[in-house]
Amino acid sequence: MDRRARITIGLVALLLIPEAALGDWSTYKSSRVDSLIQQFMTPRPGRASAPALSIAIGMGGEPVLAKGFGEAHGDVPASATTVYHIGSLTKQFTAAAVLRLIESGARAPLSQAPLTLETPMRDVFEGVERWTAADEPPITVRSLLTMTSNLPNFTLHPPREVDPWGAVETPRLLAALKKLPPHGWPNTFEYSNTSYFLLARVIEASAPRPMKSRDFVRAEIIDRAGLKRTGFVDDYAPGSDVAQPHYRRRPAFAQPNWLDGCGDMASNVLDLFHWNKELMDGGIVSAEGRAAMFSDAARVDPVMYYGMGWFVGHDGEWDSYHHSGSVPGYTSYNAVLRNRRSGEWLSVTLLTNSDGVDDLDRLADEVIDVALER
Repeated sequence: MDRRARITIGLVALLLIPEAALGDWSTYKSSRVDSLIQQFMTPRPGRASAPALSIAIGMGGEPVLAKGFGEAHGDVPASATTVYHIGSLTKQFTAAAVLRLIESGARAPLSQAPLTLETPMRDVFEGVERWTAADEPPITVRSLLTMTSNLPNFTLHPPREVDPWGAVETPRLLAALKKLPPHGWPNTFEYSNTSYFLLARVIEASAPRPMKSRDFVRAEIIDRAGLKRTGFVDDYAPGSDVAQPHYRRRPAFAQPNWLDGCGDMASNVLDLFHWNKELMDGGIVSAEGRAAMFSDAARVDPVMYYGMGWFVGHDGEWDSYHHSGSVPGYTSYNAVLRNRRSGEWLSVTLLTNSDGVDDLDRLADEVIDVALER
């Protein structure tokens, strides 16, 4: 089953829930979750498992369960503080950083016009004439954030002049991407790591002083949210206990710079719960910025949209926001469910130390079912 089908099935299951307010957590629910995870981690023919898995569940703005299962490395058990590479959950942080940059009054470097969601890439980068076809709208900050740029996904179709198995310098990859024209129908959804790699370059080009995008993310997002164990795959936060990766395929794009902005961060489940809380409480971006992140910006399929760094769905009184991540050695999933009537929300975060782990979305659905039981 391909990735799009798994996401769609997971979202449908996620939304098949009773329209009711959140219930209380209990030791019984904790034991139910333990059983679900132990069953999930039991090796079965045809399904990959991971040596370690950590989970955090939040309800009413508080963590109600946070723990680890299995071994993080050697004989060291996984815990709620174990750090994993989080893959495409990075996109949530990149999106928030771009919105913070816009809200701070940054200017596009080439035109010196205020940076906005509608800023075209020709105002940010030189040499991107191939990104705008005749009679088609330009690629903008918004189209990168919402995955509607239709620029080819370089992790599916790497440019000829760069080696996906080796290291790459950021300017060289950017130069290669400038040569690639959009394809397909303009302004339609197509999941693409290219878009978020370019957003990291937008941050660097438009920041108030010369700095790497990760330094801006660290200062404006990680530190503001009070995340103590969130960092980057080659620059972990101090004191990080990182789970050993397990590879089920030859690790392409594992070298530095390949996944800047789209999959290069590391964190633990406690920090990601606090990230969800800060975002839901309005502590990271403005109300307008959060609404943009959680908007129905691009239709993915009949039941799902992509906002900015989050897949979005709706059913009855509930809105769902979620994203998965898969990078060499790790698989991740983060989901928030919010009741539009009451404003109550719950979240489930799952991190594992193996790539190719399927059905984390389904496991999250089962955990959510337990959380919502009365």
